[in-house]
Amino acid sequence: MNLGELLLAQYGAMDMGAFLLAMGISFIIMWILGTFFLYIGLGVAGVPDERKEFMSVMITTLLVALVQSFIPIVGCIIAWWIIKVRHTDTWGGAIVAWIIMIIIPIIVVIGLLIFLGIGLPMLVSP
Repeated sequence: MNLGELLLAQYGAMDMGAFLLAMGISFIIMWILGTFFLYIGLGVAGVPDERKEFMSVMITTLLVALVQSFIPIVGCIIAWWIIKVRHTDTWGGAIVAWIIMIIIPIIVVIGLLIFLGIGLPMLVSP
């Protein structure tokens, strides 16, 4: 059974469109949030405004997400290189911007889950 058959069996034909729409909307929201946090990270790293235009940062965020999704461990180093080439001149600035792009959303999600009463034990337990 392939993924399409599994999703169709689980959600049904009517819900498949809603599922795909929700996936598309969540992708766009996460892309914009990732761009925002990378923009903040580039600001903290001291990148001048002409090197961090919002559309350029959006393209960088998309490239970084694709690289990190398909190349697990080495993808981080390639992501640092992409940020370095496109926005900063130093490895340190690229790594600081990347850490802020990754760490701040994780802290926000964990804080939100704790606030909602889900907590960390439910996240790590099977």
